[in-house]
Amino acid sequence: MTDLSPQHAAALHLVTTWMSEKYFRTFRPVEGDPGAFDALLQQRDRRVGVTVGSLWESDDALPGTDDLAAMLTADMRADGSSIERGAYAVWVPPKAALPTTEPQISNLRLILARGLGGLAPGEAREVRLPLTLVLAKLSDEGAYVSVTGGLAPEWTVISEGAPGSFHLDSRALYRLPEERAEIDILVTRVRDRAALLATGEVTDVQVNDTWTVSRLPAGAPEGVTVMIAPPQVDPLDGTLVRRMLRRHVQRAVAQREAARAAGQQDDLSTLVLVGALAHVKDELATAALRGMNPAAYGGLDLIAVVADGGVRQVLQPRSLPWEAQR
Repeated sequence: MTDLSPQHAAALHLVTTWMSEKYFRTFRPVEGDPGAFDALLQQRDRRVGVTVGSLWESDDALPGTDDLAAMLTADMRADGSSIERGAYAVWVPPKAALPTTEPQISNLRLILARGLGGLAPGEAREVRLPLTLVLAKLSDEGAYVSVTGGLAPEWTVISEGAPGSFHLDSRALYRLPEERAEIDILVTRVRDRAALLATGEVTDVQVNDTWTVSRLPAGAPEGVTVMIAPPQVDPLDGTLVRRMLRRHVQRAVAQREAARAAGQQDDLSTLVLVGALAHVKDELATAALRGMNPAAYGGLDLIAVVADGGVRQVLQPRSLPWEAQR
């Protein structure tokens, strides 16, 4: 591998294991010079050229990222730690910024360290970060709750039977839980507080944000990697996703052409995209690829998005080298 960033290296190891499970073959990252590619994978005598990129403009380190990664890595290596030695990732939800002052830094560190304990290789779980939302009653008329922030997709459910008009500020919540039952608990808490308000009153609603932590596959470099995008990146900005997808597709095709011109043969050419997503199922790269001219990505075999601890296939290989030899 080249000197990939810790975030891109984590994504590479996730895709490597995902490919092994999907194709029932063992793929491994190749150490050393990958030639024209960002990285190489090997499966017996077959080689997979890999290009890795993020679906946002800049990969510069964000404030607090390196410090949090170093602190959690130190927690893992401490004597008597409940965190088994290995490789881990913290998946910061889109638009969230890491704290840079105390006691917020220590509080986040403690919650995440507890969440990392007991994870098996390849396993992921949600951790809950307590936070406070603000709910205000605007009028006795109507049955409507306007919502800004993370609970905005649930505004129609929250509004059902509302005793008046309200506004809920949930901008401090960045990621909803995976399970519908847990989302319903959040909605119920808002409704219960709304029932107690008189017009003009404001109240706090105590809920949890849910972040994902995961243990990376065996073979990934030991330590904790913080997976984070700049807070200004909007995961639902289709224009940005299309632009970055085109850029990385062009770079991946150029790498494959350069490799072949140098006599470096690959059996599969793969593009790995790191997404800023609360849930990997929300990725827009698949829709963006459908809008591209197939000739633009015809030189690639596989495209996958990595986000929130998971992998989602965007482009499926038209053929596989081990099937062609049957």
